[in-house]
Amino acid sequence: MSFLQKRIIAARHYSLLNCQENIMFPNVRIGSRLAIGFAIVLVLSIVSTAYAMLAARDTASATERMMANPLAKERMMSDWYVMTYSAIVRTSLIARSADETLSTTFAAAIADSVKRNNEIMKQMEPLLSTDEEKATVKAIQANRAVYQKAKEAVMAAKKAGDSAATEQAFNGTFLPAATAYQNSIQAMLAMQRKEIDSTAVQIEQASSRTVSLLLLLGTLAVLTGAVCAFLITRSITVPLKAAVAVAGTVASGDLTTEFGATTRDEIGDLMRALHAMN
Repeated sequence: MSFLQKRIIAARHYSLLNCQENIMFPNVRIGSRLAIGFAIVLVLSIVSTAYAMLAARDTASATERMMANPLAKERMMSDWYVMTYSAIVRTSLIARSADETLSTTFAAAIADSVKRNNEIMKQMEPLLSTDEEKATVKAIQANRAVYQKAKEAVMAAKKAGDSAATEQAFNGTFLPAATAYQNSIQAMLAMQRKEIDSTAVQIEQASSRTVSLLLLLGTLAVLTGAVCAFLITRSITVPLKAAVAVAGTVASGDLTTEFGATTRDEIGDLMRALHAMN
């Protein structure tokens, strides 16, 4: 054997061994490699789905909380304010009009308004959760009592036909009481709307975080899948090319190639079989 032939055989032997020693997962079966790669991608997909479900549940819970208390209270206070505003307008018309029958005409509407406000007050009490809300409602009740007393004084003076007393009661006590009453209702209404806005902002921020994290997890799953596919493909194709080269030399009748099986996978089994033939 010439020197050149020996160098070629030595180089071929070194190349084959180097290919087998540098591949990843040398002792993991090919089926196990594929299973590991799919498992990693599947776990990331499960994590993404689970997080999306938890985020959706949290968003639904936050929306439910907003609908259960702040929104319900905001609607009740809105109704209360509208009825109070209407009552003030009616009282103003009665006090300033020369028509003596207006008090009788609006009597049913006034009674219904008072009844509805009493119902709202009872419905509100169990929903109050903070000291600020409770203090504001107490202020509303106190202002309402003063307002009702001033309104009754105006109505009584109007029924008595005393224009001067009606004017004095209207301007001196009723208007200040009505203003204070309206302001306290508006304060409670603003408080509920602020809480609704705060909850809406929290829901929006949580949704944004969820979308960002889901995009990150999706990107990570794609990149991980690509890396796993590349590594697994390389761990199979590189030693397989070496095995094909050895099989070619054996098939051509060249049994002088020196090689060994350094892996324990299916390709390693093939190399050992070829080594036995060699």
